[in-house]
Amino acid sequence: MKSSLKTRLVLAFLSTITVPILIAILTLYLGADQLSNGEDDQLDQLFSDVKKEIRMTEDELPDRNAFYNEIKPLLDQYDMNVTIYTEDRELIFDSKNYREVDEVNSFLPNFNTFTIQVQPETGIMWDVTIQANSSQNAPFQRMTHIVHILLLSVGMGLLTLILMIVIWTTYISRTVLTPLKHIYQATEEMREGNLDYPIVYKRKDEIGRFIEGFNVMRQHVKDSFKKQKQYEDSRKELIASISHDLRTPLSSIKGYVEGLRDGIVQNEEMKQRYLQVIHNKTEHLDHLIEDLFEFSKMEVDQLPIEKEVVNASVYFEKLITKHQFELRNQAVELTYTNVEEKPTSILLDPVRVEQVMSNLIDNAVRYGSDQINIKVHTNDLEGTIAITITDNGQGIRNEDIPYIFTSFYRGEKSRSTYSGGSGLGLSIVKYIVKAHGGDIHVESELGKGSSFIFTLPLYVKGSNSNIYE
Repeated sequence: MKSSLKTRLVLAFLSTITVPILIAILTLYLGADQLSNGEDDQLDQLFSDVKKEIRMTEDELPDRNAFYNEIKPLLDQYDMNVTIYTEDRELIFDSKNYREVDEVNSFLPNFNTFTIQVQPETGIMWDVTIQANSSQNAPFQRMTHIVHILLLSVGMGLLTLILMIVIWTTYISRTVLTPLKHIYQATEEMREGNLDYPIVYKRKDEIGRFIEGFNVMRQHVKDSFKKQKQYEDSRKELIASISHDLRTPLSSIKGYVEGLRDGIVQNEEMKQRYLQVIHNKTEHLDHLIEDLFEFSKMEVDQLPIEKEVVNASVYFEKLITKHQFELRNQAVELTYTNVEEKPTSILLDPVRVEQVMSNLIDNAVRYGSDQINIKVHTNDLEGTIAITITDNGQGIRNEDIPYIFTSFYRGEKSRSTYSGGSGLGLSIVKYIVKAHGGDIHVESELGKGSSFIFTLPLYVKGSNSNIYE
């Protein structure tokens, strides 16, 4: 699992502090380990020699020149100065008064100065201060080594600190600042209208979730623009379809009315024929306007659906009987098969479902069917009732099937008033079925007919609705 941004920032802060300290401590430890233990022995030897020399020459101390001459070989050997005080800090002897001394490096003022106590024969304790003139001679170079080790450890710590800052700055820049820069670039691209600019970021941290949300938003905006364009194209197509579908029957009506007005009709039989055509065209106009009206309400989800509980067998039998009577004069055979073994109740809008049935039956007749079979059966396992309307018409081409329920889509490209409808009927059918909680699909083979199958959910007992009779 990827660490969160907060965890990485805390880790960066802590490591930037602790790692340089640990490196400095490790360097100091390794350097101190390399210090020779022999240097401690040399210091002990120095202190011993000083004590011995002072005790041996303390009788000469009243004559300080003589005392200096006695200890001078020791001072020259170690290149140092000696100062002797009483316990009351009274100066007894200072070798600096008897020899020319170079100034000690002020950078190391106290590292090569030691104070020891010497007890002369008089029994009064003396404080002897030993100060090296040079830190390069044994045994005083030990202090120089210590200083070098301290400087090295501090330098390594600072170098590590700088390295950690560079590493974490580069890392944070790559994982935080660079993605933010990409987000800014993406917003600029979106502002310019380019919505095909995804941001790639593989981490699942806060930045990753933010970028994922940004990509979702970008895709949502893109889909919204696409839907808006489709909606605008649909509106344009709607206007074009209305213009064409209304102009054709109106032109026919106008022509026949002008024929009647101009006296072209010479007998009653032709007059009745003209009137019948005008009547048919008027019905076609009424059908188109009704489809458009239903579609407009469907577009804003205001198509009213008033459901009630009905007995499926009684409802469909009455509905199909009505259509059988209407189709008798058109030489179309409509058969009904009910495979229900027990009374089944469904919750539906009787008017809207009749609209679905009428539209599917009219489509079958319009596209050349003279035999239509309607089958109703229940699927208790899925809790639905399925209505299958099978015809022997001209069928639907395979490439048209995926779009058959799309508004204004018509498989018949001629757009004739005989075989072509408004292109809205099946989209309204699908909307009504979906509004009932059902589904609809089509199975068809060109030249052999089609089967439209739609389902409606079974009624769950306990409702106070009345049974439709």
